[in-house]
Amino acid sequence: MRVQKRSIPLLPLLLYFSATPATARQARHSQVREVVRIWPGQAPGTEDWKAPEEGVDVTLPNVGKIHVITNVTVPTLTVFQPAGKANGTAMVVLPGGSFRALAWDVDGLETAQWLAANGITAFVLKYRVTPPVKGESFGESLEDFARATQARRAIAVADAEQAIRFVRSHARQYAVAADRVGIIGFSAGAMATVEVALVKDPAVRPNFAVAMYGAALTKEAPSAGAPPLFIAAAQDDPQLPAINSVEIFERWTRAGLPAELHIYEKGGHGFGFRRHDLPADRWPATFEAWLASHGYLPREQLR
Repeated sequence: MRVQKRSIPLLPLLLYFSATPATARQARHSQVREVVRIWPGQAPGTEDWKAPEEGVDVTLPNVGKIHVITNVTVPTLTVFQPAGKANGTAMVVLPGGSFRALAWDVDGLETAQWLAANGITAFVLKYRVTPPVKGESFGESLEDFARATQARRAIAVADAEQAIRFVRSHARQYAVAADRVGIIGFSAGAMATVEVALVKDPAVRPNFAVAMYGAALTKEAPSAGAPPLFIAAAQDDPQLPAINSVEIFERWTRAGLPAELHIYEKGGHGFGFRRHDLPADRWPATFEAWLASHGYLPREQLR
């Protein structure tokens, strides 16, 4: 299928992450989690980022109330370990937020809670983001967005690669296997996830990847070592049309690589693991089955 250039209504999505946030505050989660820095010193390339981290609660249509953070200058991993026995699989979680903020709870913490409940050790990546500067434009098409966010995206990808490197180097500490490290990203996080899956260096390439309602912003084709990929989106997504997910699937298929694609008739953008009484609510069960088929979730764990 030939995917034409397309104009997409990015503006409504971006506006949610452009407002000046209130003073940072912790999202409401009762259990204290381990938080670790991923770089040994100051993160490279953003040494001049000095603004304090900020956060705010916003309400999005069809998603609900979420906690958004920005001005992230120190990238970290928040660790969610299974309450019972870990199954040896680890996943790095990349929230969305248009590369200018992070949808911290709906994409990040709630995803990690689901993974940990299924025996997977989760690492939520708080990658570096800043709000837009005065006069900065992100365009109205996906192509415009790709050009405008190239530098921001490179930072997110660098943090994701470093996160994978960190998890593998600390695999014994967290009772995970270095060859069972996956990555899951949502929206902009899915865009970064696809780019990490395309890297040729096996030291920072995940063993499996998940792209939720995202897009591929580069023209690069996956190499022979690219990981198995799970892709899901909703046909009625008003921000990132599902055709973008189809295009990712086609790249993997043309390269002869394993990929699984699920397009749900209704679900909108940002459905995550929350229940909305829409067809997209079914995706976690499908995701479980896919993980089991690749050996990352023991079949006896399936409900």
